[in-house]
Amino acid sequence: MNKKVLQASLVSLAIGTLYAPMASAIVITESFDAMELAESLLVPDSSIVINSATLSQSGLGQAGTFTNESGVYGIPSEGGVVLSSGLVKSYEDGPNTDSGFTGSFDTAATAEQNAMLTPLTGIQGHFDPVQLDISFTVNSVDPTTLTFFGVFGSEEWPEFVGGTVTDGFGLFLNGENIAGALPTGSSAGDPLLPINIDHPDMSDIRGTELDGVLAPNGNPQLRFDAPVQPGVNTFTFILADAGDSVLDTTIFLSSFGELGESEFVPILPDPSNPTDENGAFVFDLPEVQSGETIWIDPDVAAGYVYSTDGMFASVTAPSLASVNDPDGYVIEFLFEGVLQQIALAAGETFEFGINFDPVSTFTLSGINLDLGLDPTSPLAFVTGLSFVETGSFQVSQLPVTVFVPDNNSVPESPTLFMFGLVMAFWAGRKKLSAYYK
Repeated sequence: MNKKVLQASLVSLAIGTLYAPMASAIVITESFDAMELAESLLVPDSSIVINSATLSQSGLGQAGTFTNESGVYGIPSEGGVVLSSGLVKSYEDGPNTDSGFTGSFDTAATAEQNAMLTPLTGIQGHFDPVQLDISFTVNSVDPTTLTFFGVFGSEEWPEFVGGTVTDGFGLFLNGENIAGALPTGSSAGDPLLPINIDHPDMSDIRGTELDGVLAPNGNPQLRFDAPVQPGVNTFTFILADAGDSVLDTTIFLSSFGELGESEFVPILPDPSNPTDENGAFVFDLPEVQSGETIWIDPDVAAGYVYSTDGMFASVTAPSLASVNDPDGYVIEFLFEGVLQQIALAAGETFEFGINFDPVSTFTLSGINLDLGLDPTSPLAFVTGLSFVETGSFQVSQLPVTVFVPDNNSVPESPTLFMFGLVMAFWAGRKKLSAYYK
């Protein structure tokens, strides 16, 4: 006799449009309004009041807001703020046309700015700094955490790595830098390395004019958690060239955004009727525009059968930053009556229309039973979906169950046979990422 095991976790589901015509991806608007920039990062609500904001630039055009409809670098579509030691407008999406792009203002950093930057870069003198200071009040009796996501890149890489021009970025909360990134292979609790061009995980990731992007575990999204206290707090965002005033360095910064606009604030199933008669999670989505992404959040088992009243164009596996699983996953679907099984690496996108046809149902397998993730946590398992056409769709997710023999607990490194559609598959051990904490 077998016992049925169904272990709850969390999955976030990105709904977008892949094949529909798309507007420009990263669109940058220069801004000289410090309060506009502050409100793009700290959305005021009943618990947060922005008291003041100050922008210091070495030259016009070093700061701005942006949107990112096509998801370059994985930045949320609602965007945020962009800062550069050069001109921010130079770093909209597109090909890398010049390995030495620069917008030099030849402006030396102040003594106060050098005092903040030198511990981050190891360089005494800095040029062309851009700095955003925000004072805000947290109307709460308990400490809380504000989270930012950043993509850091530079034209200094790779030619000047290890030299005397270690451009860098700092995010100071109440005078203390909280920006850093664990290098690939590190464990939670290991020391963070500064955000600068000497970080060992700078990589050639295309998408803009930037030559190199900081991408621990292959993922360019950096996470910065800010443990703010009740009462008045201050943020200082600062970026600069180190040692000289040429070759730009740039950072894109985002926060969570509105409900459904990022994987960190997903839309949940209707609590009054979260599943259908088959036990599948059901989501009635708003209209999805070309290039728009909607995030939803059901509980998960070891796998799911995904179904829709539209046609799926692609599926994207979670990156190593979300789930530290280098073994990847398995996608199963029928093509001309034959079951297809496709290996999907972490962060990889599979397009059904290449070599096959778009589908209305498929199975994603390989979610480890040992994860035991909290269903209320917004940082567990992420799956991205896109549709062939623009429109409003309904998506259902039917949990795939796993049969484990009696008297056996789930083993440390299990071989699990998943009876999804027709075939069984092997599921290797998977570990949850520390997600740069």
